[in-house]
Amino acid sequence: MATYTDEQLQAAASKLREIYDVQTRSERLRTARRFGYESKPESRLRIYRRLTRGKAQPNSRFDATKYLNDYVLRFDQDVLDNDGEETVLNGRIPPYSFSQNMQMVSIVAFIAARSQGDQIFNTQVNVNPFRFRDYEKDGVIRKETPKNIRLNPVNLLKAYQQKIRDTFEKAMRDESYPVVAIAFNRRGVDILRSVYDSGDIDREIDFGAAFLPTSYTYVDNKRQPTLTREPTFRPFPKDRRRRIVQYVNRAYPQLKRSGRL
Repeated sequence: MATYTDEQLQAAASKLREIYDVQTRSERLRTARRFGYESKPESRLRIYRRLTRGKAQPNSRFDATKYLNDYVLRFDQDVLDNDGEETVLNGRIPPYSFSQNMQMVSIVAFIAARSQGDQIFNTQVNVNPFRFRDYEKDGVIRKETPKNIRLNPVNLLKAYQQKIRDTFEKAMRDESYPVVAIAFNRRGVDILRSVYDSGDIDREIDFGAAFLPTSYTYVDNKRQPTLTREPTFRPFPKDRRRRIVQYVNRAYPQLKRSGRL
């Protein structure tokens, strides 16, 4: 029987979650059966979902750029393909839940359309929308955000997308703030610069986004560093471990080549 290291099993579990997220319901049912589960459909789906559920370790940071499009255009721009919906998220879903309250921080590039010509500049866009404890403000008790909302990274991504849309809405109202496009990574910056006559921007700027804890961990009054590390996943059942890992090793590259991942 094949043996796998903890690192190999965790890597396979992370990839399996990515596979799960792009599968249709019927594909998930077939995959669960491939793993040896022959129960009723809803039961198979629950078992498969549990296999793919990861959890972020405390005091961790995670790349969030991979869940964003390269750039987004204001709805009225026609220099590139534009869905008119100001869609920031690319549809990928983080394969884990958070273990503590998190925020999303980013360094992005704005394109501003000014009368004297287009201008590109870098700036930060950050969101920290959820409360992790009750507190009082102006005599009103602000209630803690439920865990199923604030520990789900998708909700943080949606809050970030709304922040970007609010930026465009402000730009439509305020002539002094004429933002027409936003890039979230270096590729997006290069694409926007190819269609807007915006000039140069520092090549050393590290564009991108990350999930970060909203508070730090201290040990002996020393702040602990925030680490970049993978989430942890529950172990695969021993009697099904080999067939699950073999399936992941076959299916993941195929989905990558097809563009579904």
